Amino acid sequence: MSSTTTFPAARASVQPKFARHYVDYLIFVVGATLYLLPFLRIMLAPQADEGILIEGAVRVARGQLFARDFFEVMGPGTFYWLGAFFKLFGVTFFATRLCLFTTSLGTGVLIYFLSRRISGRFRYLPCLVVTATYFGTLWPMISHHVDSNFFALLTFACVLIWHDRHVAILLPVSGALAGATTCIMQPKGILLFFAILAWLVIQRWRHQASFRAVGLLMAGYACVVGSVVLYYWSHGALWDLAFATFIHNLRYYGPMNVVPYASGIIQDHWSPLAFSNSGLFWTVPFASILLVPFLVIAALPVLLLVLAMVNRTSFMKPTLLLYWMCGSALWLSEFHRRDISHLVMGSPLLVILFVHFLSEDRGKLKIRGLQLLAICAALLAGFNLLLVLYTHPTPTRVGTVAMFGTDPVLTYLNEHVASGSELFVYPFYPMYYFLTETDNPTRYSGLGYNYNTTEQFMNAIQTLERRHVRYVLWNTAYLDKVLPKAFPSLPRIPKSQYLMEPYLESHYKVVWENKGTVLMERIGESGAK
Repeated sequence: MSSTTTFPAARASVQPKFARHYVDYLIFVVGATLYLLPFLRIMLAPQADEGILIEGAVRVARGQLFARDFFEVMGPGTFYWLGAFFKLFGVTFFATRLCLFTTSLGTGVLIYFLSRRISGRFRYLPCLVVTATYFGTLWPMISHHVDSNFFALLTFACVLIWHDRHVAILLPVSGALAGATTCIMQPKGILLFFAILAWLVIQRWRHQASFRAVGLLMAGYACVVGSVVLYYWSHGALWDLAFATFIHNLRYYGPMNVVPYASGIIQDHWSPLAFSNSGLFWTVPFASILLVPFLVIAALPVLLLVLAMVNRTSFMKPTLLLYWMCGSALWLSEFHRRDISHLVMGSPLLVILFVHFLSEDRGKLKIRGLQLLAICAALLAGFNLLLVLYTHPTPTRVGTVAMFGTDPVLTYLNEHVASGSELFVYPFYPMYYFLTETDNPTRYSGLGYNYNTTEQFMNAIQTLERRHVRYVLWNTAYLDKVLPKAFPSLPRIPKSQYLMEPYLESHYKVVWENKGTVLMERIGESGAK
């Protein structure tokens, strides 16, 4: 009798709790959507790395095979992920932003969910910090860093839910998602998989998991990675995949990305505002306030090591140990380039841990520190939003995009090079292919000495010669001015060893020039119309 009388009351108490959770998530999704939408209008610059992934996704949507038909060093995942959006919604700027919205909102919801799991009072703060610091060189744009974070956090969330509820299917799903993360960004997926695997082994040693759990995770991972390997093997392109995604990276990608730790934090996020031309006395202190979230991101490894020594018992709890191990895996996966943008991309789980330990301590000084961080992050997020509201719409062949300034190169190409024409952009800036609906005749979105091989340069030259490509867009200042700033450790070669430049100068003539960027037409062709 007593059980039947208490059951309705218990059920009534549980239902409002679940209802509150749903309402909290609904409020979060609505608020996050309203904040994200203005960012999705913009394109930071045609010169950004986003063009690599968009141009490759267009190729995939048209039936080309990554690594065999075109060469890039990141995994194939983002090309096929965005390519699916192109298949569904057409090759338009809208499709790229719908893809970006999916991964960005998904990442935000996952960070909020994972923060709620271990934090109470400051559960919104990790998402606020990550959102505020995301804006810059890697977001809002199509990026394998952004996509891999979404799939990595989804992988982590599935493992966490499995730990709470022991739903067996979640482990192979987690393994499959870790495999998908590997296909997008190789180091992130591999390190995340081994972090989860090591955690399961520890749990097995503690008699809190079984060998079956380890096997289910490995089966899901092997299924996805094995399917990709078999697919490329069946198309005779397995060597192309291995060379592009692993062998070439070991030879060239790591050494060229050596930069000082947290580089860019001053020159990109403080100096432009602190020394702006406004002449206002408050710019330096305001810029310093906005810099605080980036400083916290840069200091996270040290801060968390201190907290780990203070809270050694708490860090060894199964849930927190999982956060610690997977958070470290994500951070290390972005450590191939140690600038502040990559550190931000590797920090979501570590930010959640940092906020958790400070908020759980309940010390007055630590709570004040979190409140200060929240204020600075909110101001940074608001300032970022204010910046994007000052962009202006620019018509392109793939839809209207919002830009921070005019682009004479894009305007001239749209007026003088027909849609569907072959255009070779050298040495970089592949976004122009997408915005002008022109075709890259070579396998390479960009070419750089001591990054691309001599054989790759010669392959591109042979393609230009064989196809009699009519137009070349050449940024003559890129090698001397842009590349040294972006990749200061990349070795330079003397101009006497250049390969592409002598060919272009002997086979093409300049028909238009703007600040070091020239449009060239093949000698012997008619006017550039």
